[in-house]
Amino acid sequence: MLVIDDDPILTQIMQMLFEATLDLTCRSSGEEGVQAVRETLPEIVLLDIEMAGMDGYEVCRRIRELDLPSQPYIIFVSAHSDPVKRLAAYSVGGEDFVGKPLQPEELVRKVEQALSYRREIHELRTQAQGAMSVAMSAMTDSSALGICLQFFRKLFQISDPEQLMKTTLDTLAEFGLSATVQLRVDGAARTLNSAQLDDHMESLLLRDLSADQQHIVSYGSRTAFNYGPVSLLIQNMPVEDEERYGKLKDYLALMGEGAAERAEAMARDRAGDRLTQARSVLGGLLQNHQAGMAEARMLQEVALSRLGGMAKEFGLSPAQTSALLDAAGEALGGLCQLQGRQEAGLSLLRATLGT
Repeated sequence: MLVIDDDPILTQIMQMLFEATLDLTCRSSGEEGVQAVRETLPEIVLLDIEMAGMDGYEVCRRIRELDLPSQPYIIFVSAHSDPVKRLAAYSVGGEDFVGKPLQPEELVRKVEQALSYRREIHELRTQAQGAMSVAMSAMTDSSALGICLQFFRKLFQISDPEQLMKTTLDTLAEFGLSATVQLRVDGAARTLNSAQLDDHMESLLLRDLSADQQHIVSYGSRTAFNYGPVSLLIQNMPVEDEERYGKLKDYLALMGEGAAERAEAMARDRAGDRLTQARSVLGGLLQNHQAGMAEARMLQEVALSRLGGMAKEFGLSPAQTSALLDAAGEALGGLCQLQGRQEAGLSLLRATLGT
């Protein structure tokens, strides 16, 4: 692991935490850090943002431009943890972010996660390829509106979250955009990008950005849109064309709001379906219970009649017969009362669901 930080106290903390378990190299400037990456080929880089000379963003860019056998997993370390700073860190190629002052347990956990995820996720990150596609450059306002109207028509036909995410990505691809969509419904977050992958770090980034409740967060060519349960992260916004960039942000904001409304409507529909199913099941239980009570009353009458006949066969006196029938009737009556209370409870629950 390589630590690039010009704070000697922080460097000493890193050494205390990791020297016993990792081959650790420390550098105090961005230039030295880039050279150390070439020489030591670290698996993980802990990178400060604000340093004298070359800042952490530029260091990360230089590292990502190096021709290496395998790119390192870069974790930014900074006292600035607002959404724009975080988005900037991911934009230049960072894969995680740790705030200052450091929490040693959090840092150790993130380094352990980096070692575990490094070989699985480093190829998943989609990089912006520069200029917009020919389709995007040739798009007119009327065609853009047509794409949006077609998207809203499709929304009415969507019935499940996966379909909503794929339809949104397909529409964004018509704009020539590479994107990631996150849908947060039923207590779970689903994330899908243009490569049809669920990128772990993009998922964490979108959850962090949505928690800040800012509808639009931009940094360079990357822009995030957050509306209710839906978040969009666009990788290649056309920042070189201010007019098109501004119009596109308006279109994408409308799409984000529309997708959010549809997601919330589907959630309400699912809740209604579950309530209808519960009412149906409870109604069946109540009918079965009522049929059982009617049968129990009939059996009670039959049982009392047979007990009277048996009492005569055994030669019981009228007083003994009366006492026997009273005891049996009391026991059977108690059972019927219990069934009656159960029926009342079921009826009350059914009435509650009906409201």
